[in-house]
Amino acid sequence: MKHSPEFTDIIMSLDELVTACGQDHQWVLALIEENIIEYDVPEHQQFTGYQLTTVRRASRLSRDFDASVPAIGLILELLDEVEQLRQLKRQIDRQAPIIEVDIEQLK
Repeated sequence: MKHSPEFTDIIMSLDELVTACGQDHQWVLALIEENIIEYDVPEHQQFTGYQLTTVRRASRLSRDFDASVPAIGLILELLDEVEQLRQLKRQIDRQAPIIEVDIEQLK
């Protein structure tokens, strides 16, 4: 495992990724086939810390819910959408003006 000078991220081989996530080779390859982790440069077999985080998250879903690889892909996609919606809601809440109404004046 080494650090990438451009991205200040770790770079690891497929074997290191498999070892770090505690799953077998075929399971990690299934994640790649399902596009759960993106893999742009197959000839270099290099993975980033972000991909390791995704694989570990997928591993927990597999273990905790006995989810298949396709189900894991769907769950991760839905979790990402929920997080995006939460971020959007926080932005809207910060931008929304607070309107105060004096009920006594309305009578």
